Amino acid sequence: MSFDNVDKLNREFERSYNNGQVKEAVGTYANDARLFATDKQVYEGLSQIEKYYNNARAAGNSKVELHTGQVIQCGSDYLVETRFVFFLLFNRFLIFIIFSFYSQYKINNDGGNYVVVWKKDGGQWKKIIDIFN
Repeated sequence: MSFDNVDKLNREFERSYNNGQVKEAVGTYANDARLFATDKQVYEGLSQIEKYYNNARAAGNSKVELHTGQVIQCGSDYLVETRFVFFLLFNRFLIFIIFSFYSQYKINNDGGNYVVVWKKDGGQWKKIIDIFN
């Protein structure tokens, strides 16, 4: 699994989520995946993860932008994707790189560090642990 493969899966998530196809976006997760989100909750399994992202959209977060970080191979069936965010203060605006939710009326930036553990599941790479802050 290379950076390009993970980046492709991240683009698939992004495209699906941004088109309102949350179920398809969540298809990048394994059935037993866990999402550790900024609300300090742990969402376990596809239905809870889908509920989290549906709630995010309902709250006005209609666009997500993912930036693939470093991809580290961990044996043949696992890899870790990680990235640390650098915050910049420019003309009194906080600018960050990594993870952003956009809504039609406002920008709600949930930027922070993240770690994603990917596992080969039925011959396909799926997220099993997704942690961001």
